[in-house]
Amino acid sequence: MGKLVDETMGRGNTVEVTSLASEATGARGRTIRRSNIDARPSTIARDEVFTPMVSVCIPVYNSVDTIVRSVESVLAQTYPNFECLVVDDHSNDGTAEAVAAFTDPRVRLVRNDTNLGMVGNHNKCVRIAHGELIQFVGGDDWLLPQCLEVLVPSFESPTVGMAFARRRVETTNTWWKEHFTILDGPLQPLAPVNEGRDLVRKYLDAGANGNPIGEPTTVMLRRKTLFAAGGLPPEVPQLSDIDTWLRVLCRCDAAFVEKELSVRWHHAGSATDQFAGTTTLDKLWVLSSLVRSDALGSELRLRAFALWLRTLKALPKLILNTPRDLRSKCVHSFFANLRYVGTGRRIRLEELS
Repeated sequence: MGKLVDETMGRGNTVEVTSLASEATGARGRTIRRSNIDARPSTIARDEVFTPMVSVCIPVYNSVDTIVRSVESVLAQTYPNFECLVVDDHSNDGTAEAVAAFTDPRVRLVRNDTNLGMVGNHNKCVRIAHGELIQFVGGDDWLLPQCLEVLVPSFESPTVGMAFARRRVETTNTWWKEHFTILDGPLQPLAPVNEGRDLVRKYLDAGANGNPIGEPTTVMLRRKTLFAAGGLPPEVPQLSDIDTWLRVLCRCDAAFVEKELSVRWHHAGSATDQFAGTTTLDKLWVLSSLVRSDALGSELRLRAFALWLRTLKALPKLILNTPRDLRSKCVHSFFANLRYVGTGRRIRLEELS
């Protein structure tokens, strides 16, 4: 049975996928009660019944200057059946207090007792969400008014587990805007509904670089499918989003909307401005995840293995040019990934048998 690691309070608990998936499937028609630690008495009574179709999840840390805009963009949605779940990752700049000032009963604030980190906080959002569908919003980003209204109908098809759309970029960095506004080029042509494994194939054919689907704010997911895929991976800090999208795509179809439905605010110091070598390390983990995926056929797993092997061979040279504070991480990733060499060989033997 698959499991999703519960990193909510650093206790290393695990949550069984089947029970959580069942909860998501039946969320529309059954009573869901908020737990004592999650409820916000000032907005919703602890035993009040609330069964939204969509949980708009805002995992946030020290974003007091932008969080109000993010929450207001959710409350301005033309689609009404949602909760706005804000999980504050132990901020110390007044972020939680800014969210607590909202009196709209659809806003649910949860404060972490300890800092879980970006990936851990995203996983906590998914774990405690009440909706059948998950829409993430970054604490610096915001949704355009019709975002939920446009994306939700995509999930009327039971084969669709993901829907993604283009976004508008706002930044003072003109170079970044020019190169990262349109991300889906490697996946084109895209239809309104696409076979998930076909998108994985296109990603590999293009060299498995970057994130051609988009950041979490651009993506809506079926909650039970996300659980089945294992949630966001804690070992992949930079590319955890595309790692997750690919594992989801191995299991379902994906809807695509060419219209811009959200806004990405990019600023200096954000993840894409960090040392490029970290992205290369994460690429190893992303590819190894595909190599190990039983949901993919052997052909795609072997393609992923070939790219993984090429990336692994380039890592020693990268280590030599890595800043000293990141060098140990590079070395650790190199040796940790060596264990997957045997996986590729095993797939080849299965092909020959």
